[in-house]
Amino acid sequence: MKQVLCIGNYSSKGIIGLHFNDGILKPLFTLSDFSNCSYLIQNNGFLYHVVEISKDSPYGSGMIGSYNIKDFSLNLLNLCSSYGDCPCHLTVDSFRNMLYVANYGDGSFSCFKIKVDGSIGSKIYLEKFGKTSHIHYVALSHDNRYLFVIDLGTNQIHAYSICSNPSFSLCFCNSFSFPPHTQPRHLVLDINDRIHVITESSCEIYTLSFKNEQFSFLFKTSLFSNIQKKKENDTGCAIKINKTHKFLYTSIRGQNLIQVFHILENRLNLIQSISCHGSMPRDISFDKDEKYLISANQDSNNLAVFSISPIDGTLAFKNSYFAEKPSCILPL
Repeated sequence: MKQVLCIGNYSSKGIIGLHFNDGILKPLFTLSDFSNCSYLIQNNGFLYHVVEISKDSPYGSGMIGSYNIKDFSLNLLNLCSSYGDCPCHLTVDSFRNMLYVANYGDGSFSCFKIKVDGSIGSKIYLEKFGKTSHIHYVALSHDNRYLFVIDLGTNQIHAYSICSNPSFSLCFCNSFSFPPHTQPRHLVLDINDRIHVITESSCEIYTLSFKNEQFSFLFKTSLFSNIQKKKENDTGCAIKINKTHKFLYTSIRGQNLIQVFHILENRLNLIQSISCHGSMPRDISFDKDEKYLISANQDSNNLAVFSISPIDGTLAFKNSYFAEKPSCILPL
């Protein structure tokens, strides 16, 4: 089935559009409006992105932008400040028409109203943490009642309840503290509302529950098998869950691996460790049909395509495609 993938990156290319058909990638468009469009997200007919730049840039802060998607082409709607330094992640709240942004550089997160035309409206919330904070990820609970905010710098995850009646507000609920030097990075939620957090420095997955506005630790899982050993420059990076919620996929920089886990009731079972066929797998993503997984290998400037077994979720390398400093893969 023909699809379009948008590729965020750390180059001057802006956003790259590719045709994707049966695992084969072909060029479609390149937008050079901005550099360092490192993370992308879609909401209905609109695409939102970060411009991961620092407060020392000509803009005076990091930036976020919006595009209208029409006939698989992108038309710029607006660009505005993220009110933070080096934004690296964002998520959309379709229920409230809100955009949440993680600003890594200055340890803050910001919230924006999305206008009817899809453009980014005014900032309505900003929270800055301490000097050692690096906010790396913002995510909604499945019921859209809570916002989870990951602080890699202080080894914490924070939960906020979201109120939109009569006006928008965030109320702090609770935090969970990971051991020192673990560096929590990204998360996914499974069908049982368990939170699986990948850690950057310790290369682990922490599985948590969040009930009655309280975090509880359930178990942790190493990204390596018993016969593998973590090396000094290994760092956990991306984590994704498939639509059946049976399999979890992670990437490791350093040894440049992709791991496949079977999600069980009380543990994650590592069933495959495979080369990412490149260097520094910054992101991994499924195609829309989840027949393939694509790895964005930043340092080797390539996208590696893997077929996914419909039986056990394991991967088989199919081909590679050149892309300059890829960091995010978004199927439209």
